Amino acid sequence: MSAGAGTRGLVALTGATGFLGSHLADLLLARGHAVRAAVRPTSDRRWLDPRVATVTAVLAPPRGLPDDADTAGLDELVRGADAVLHCAGVVRSPDDDGYRRGNVLSTRRLLEAAARAGTVRSFVLVSSLAASGPAGPERPRRESDPCAPITGYGRSKLAAEQMLAGDWPLRTCALRPPALYGPRDRAFLELFRAAKHGWTAQLGNVRALSLLDGRDAAAAAVLLLEDERARGPWFVEDGAVHDTPALAAALGAAWGRRVRCTHLPVGALRLAAKLVGRERAERLPLLAADRLRDAAAPGWVCDGSRLRDELGFGGARDLARGFAETLDFYRREGWLRAP
Repeated sequence: MSAGAGTRGLVALTGATGFLGSHLADLLLARGHAVRAAVRPTSDRRWLDPRVATVTAVLAPPRGLPDDADTAGLDELVRGADAVLHCAGVVRSPDDDGYRRGNVLSTRRLLEAAARAGTVRSFVLVSSLAASGPAGPERPRRESDPCAPITGYGRSKLAAEQMLAGDWPLRTCALRPPALYGPRDRAFLELFRAAKHGWTAQLGNVRALSLLDGRDAAAAAVLLLEDERARGPWFVEDGAVHDTPALAAALGAAWGRRVRCTHLPVGALRLAAKLVGRERAERLPLLAADRLRDAAAPGWVCDGSRLRDELGFGGARDLARGFAETLDFYRREGWLRAP
């Protein structure tokens, strides 16, 4: 497939069947891009627009195979593409090798395929605030700060970003979003489910968070893709710092009821992880080792003002609107029901 008449160019997209990736595909199509997406035979394509062309591609070979194995699908993915938007990645792994393969190796293989294609002019990586490290509300993370990731996931995302600094014949940049929520996301579902019963929690030592609706994260990534000035890492957030009372207020407004705050100390979470055992803890969202390290930090706050000031990013949903629309989606899909 090549870019058709009236399009802005062909974008090769990874992660298109996921939460953020499906919003990226929708926005790219709405802005006139042709989209070709990497998929697996087992991919759930319920959110994938039928106008998106698909290619079966191996982003990173399984353990036991050479790192350069099975690149034909990647070459097909990027053939004739003007840009690559790499959204796929591994967010949970029992060991560092899983993160390396899913985040670092996949980025290198995709960069090499883009270079071989000869047509790709821009490469955007969806990275994470975790690549930079935690920060409290008094000093949010900025692009000029030295990176200090504290988890295996964060270290792998930083290593993936460092891949972009190679001698590639194309423009490269990375988006570092904070925690994302929104329609199609399941990560915040339990938070909304607890709020239905009138509760939310401060996890560990985390006093404040940056947050962003996934649809606004997609808008930021596409902005980086389309603006030739964008190079290197860029933070994005919704313009506010959110503490636990602010989360409770937004959840309460969405549900139309009072939501109370409780505190889950790091020690209690660590004890629970020890009691259930390491293998089971790694499968639980709050008790995996990386999540406990996240919870021990004072906050996860970043400053997205550079993206707003230099590239004109704006219009991010505030938390009240984003949570209300997310809850509406959960109800429509039958994931949550009204009290």
